[in-house]
Amino acid sequence: MKLSYCLALLGSALLLTACFKDEAPPAAASAVQAQPTAPVAALPDAGKLSTEKTTATGVGPTAAAAVDEAIKMAIKQVNGVAVDMSSEQFKSTLALAIGKDAAQLQATAFSEYVAQQSGGVVSRFKVIKLDAPVAAGGMYTANIEADITKFNAPAAESKKLKIVVGEIRVDTDSFKVAGVAVPSTAVAEAIRQRILDALTNTGRFSVLDRELGADIEQEMDMIASGQAPSAERSKMSQAISADLVWTGKIDAFNYQNNQGTWALSQRVINVATRQVQLSNILQGDFNQKLDLSQAKQNLETQMVARVVSAILVRTFPITVASRDGNNVVLSQGGQSVQVGARYQLVSMGQEIKDPQTGQSLGRTEYDCCEVIIDKVGPTMSQGRLENIRMPLEQIQPGGLQLRELTSKTPAASASSASSVKTATTKKTTGTQKAPKDVFADDKDKW
Repeated sequence: MKLSYCLALLGSALLLTACFKDEAPPAAASAVQAQPTAPVAALPDAGKLSTEKTTATGVGPTAAAAVDEAIKMAIKQVNGVAVDMSSEQFKSTLALAIGKDAAQLQATAFSEYVAQQSGGVVSRFKVIKLDAPVAAGGMYTANIEADITKFNAPAAESKKLKIVVGEIRVDTDSFKVAGVAVPSTAVAEAIRQRILDALTNTGRFSVLDRELGADIEQEMDMIASGQAPSAERSKMSQAISADLVWTGKIDAFNYQNNQGTWALSQRVINVATRQVQLSNILQGDFNQKLDLSQAKQNLETQMVARVVSAILVRTFPITVASRDGNNVVLSQGGQSVQVGARYQLVSMGQEIKDPQTGQSLGRTEYDCCEVIIDKVGPTMSQGRLENIRMPLEQIQPGGLQLRELTSKTPAASASSASSVKTATTKKTTGTQKAPKDVFADDKDKW
């Protein structure tokens, strides 16, 4: 009896073991299938080629001339009316109809011939209708369908302001830095390159190059010569113009006796209107014992930071995104502001228009306060308010905009604030009086 009982238990154990072994592989396979795949980094957007269907009408003294004109119109409709039809991009496409009669132009063979000989510019072509002139000396009319290759610029870049960083001018051959004559052209070029890099890194500008023209032309010549795939020809004649041009002039760049000073005149010009959008003189100094390399680096860093900050403040106004008491978060970070720097904040009023022209003169501004930057991130920054001159409770987020650096330094301000606090404490030690409402007379203004 005992033997039978033991054998039964042993059999049950073997059966359970077999069941678990049979179920294990699917579980393992399921675990392998459920394993997440590694994320794949997106390719940088440098633009891409696409085809666009279009119809066009051409008119000419002969059937061939009418078809040729229709092809030209189809290309212009897709790639823009300003496209250069005499460029290498389109030379192989135009005049394909010349020498052919009406029957040949409407044949399937001619459609295939256009697609083949156009070098990728026209990927599909068909003559829908070809009308002869109704009277002697009249004009032929051709209606066509075509798929035209088009280059699409990067979507993200098309939404940015396009800016060119122009040459920085100098009036002297060299600058004195730590007793050494440093070539002024080398200083100007180093500063220009750093401004170009800084503006690019803000992510708010498409910075256009005006120095590598020869290298770019070499690439375009390679496409035009047929060494590159035919469809690449749509990359030609796609250069874009700038919205803004920045230019500057170094007025001072010196470091002697542990004292560094610099000054730069700058302008930002709207290309379309030729209007000067920004024109001012930036200055800076520091008192620190440095060697030649460190002094030069410090002067350049200060100058670049102020230039980029001034451009950003004028083109993309920095606003107070949120406020908690006197602590604020600003809508930009990166190169737009500097840790420890003090800026002016203004409250934006109503828009004012010229009564004669109706043109907007801008919005009124009221001095609000000053902000000291405590922390700068890639997309936002944090700071604290001081010298408040209006009630903040009535100002909505975004109603305060940043302006240029004030002349006061954070250290001086802190010292001044401490002195005011001490004086106030001493004055109110005796009889306590209700504090005066400094905004009482100006409430209607805000």
